[in-house]
Amino acid sequence: MEVGVVQEQDQTLGILVVDDRVENLEDMQELLEEIERPVHCIDSGAKALEFLAQTQVGLVLLDVQMPRMDGFEVARRMREDPRTRFTPIIFISGMIQTDDVLSQGYGAGAVDFMSKPVQPAILLHKVRALLEHEQYRSSLLRLSQQLERERAFNASILDNTAEGIMVVGDDGRIRFANPAIARMLGCTSDELAGSELLGWIDTPHEDHWHTSSFHQHWQRGETLRLHDANLRNCEGRSVPVALSCSPLPDGQQAMILLALDMSVVRDLHRQLESLAITDALTGLLNRRGFLQELQASISRNERTGQKAALLFLDLDGFKLINDSLGHEAGDKVLRWVSGQLKACLRPYDRLARIGGDEFTVILDSLNSPSDAASVAHKLIDQISGEQQFEGMHFNLGASVGIACLPADGTTIEDVLRAADTAMYAAKRGGRRQFRFYDAEAQPLS
Repeated sequence: MEVGVVQEQDQTLGILVVDDRVENLEDMQELLEEIERPVHCIDSGAKALEFLAQTQVGLVLLDVQMPRMDGFEVARRMREDPRTRFTPIIFISGMIQTDDVLSQGYGAGAVDFMSKPVQPAILLHKVRALLEHEQYRSSLLRLSQQLERERAFNASILDNTAEGIMVVGDDGRIRFANPAIARMLGCTSDELAGSELLGWIDTPHEDHWHTSSFHQHWQRGETLRLHDANLRNCEGRSVPVALSCSPLPDGQQAMILLALDMSVVRDLHRQLESLAITDALTGLLNRRGFLQELQASISRNERTGQKAALLFLDLDGFKLINDSLGHEAGDKVLRWVSGQLKACLRPYDRLARIGGDEFTVILDSLNSPSDAASVAHKLIDQISGEQQFEGMHFNLGASVGIACLPADGTTIEDVLRAADTAMYAAKRGGRRQFRFYDAEAQPLS
């Protein structure tokens, strides 16, 4: 293995491992082969920063105790660089995780802290989750850039007077309308001329012209700007616009109203909001959307006392499917599993895929914990055993951990940890079964 700077050859974001001991780098290189992402190994903090100045990565696994520049300093410098400000960092160190050490690590910008020697299964799980999160962040960034391009395009329209323009008299009637506003409203300029402006305004709703915000701003000689307004076209449909209404000078007793069609921009906003909480593969909630829903469930429980539960489901045998049939087939199986799980739930239950082959279900309005057990049993039965789908034959199972609210926690972290612990207990118990969280049980070593 060559230790040093390696140029990124693939568009897939890779993993950077930084450790001053070559044997540790070699072990990590071998372990991370399962992730199927480029792995770059660097033996010093200074070299790592040089590498990051040239190559974008999706995750940094960073040793703390290194000569000359320790991991904390590398992390701080990464957070100061716009290129690496949001790159996830996991500290991997032999240091005892005292409060001071953890405070330094998280203060320097780490998202997690793991002790050496690492537990391979846990590390791989966290690496996959963070890489998936970084992939979503990159997608959001690309959509944001597209949004900025659309805004720049709309600005150029304003510069070239291609936006909708109307001149409105002090009586509230339209004196002039250009072709752009006529097209926007689905009528002709002649049809607009002489009509009342308020008849074309959907929001803000105004009943009388002389008490309207348009007329009041005109009387005060002020410009009125409405970024979230809506016009009503000739067919009665709403058209999202940004409006700017300014008095005309020299005693013309009129105002000019500019309308910019915001349909594309608002559609992009909706896409951004949807992408931020949706798993691209299955269409279910992703980890971010799940955490939002879990917090909402905790808040409802605190407010109403209504019983709720979190089910943490991990597939049994999925890795064999990936290895034997390939990742494309694995993706199809995950989509199949999503449909099967969804079919077992009530319309208002929240199902999420939070990474890899892990799913969660938030159940509200429960009469007792036995209701959660019934759902878990149904989910396991639905997907376990020999299955056929799109010409594929595979054997699958599921292990489910159950955490009850508020008995097993009143915060996101506590509830999720309890459900995850219970799921591992189900796996240790023989798989294809469920377990409730038991605070007295021995944790997985």
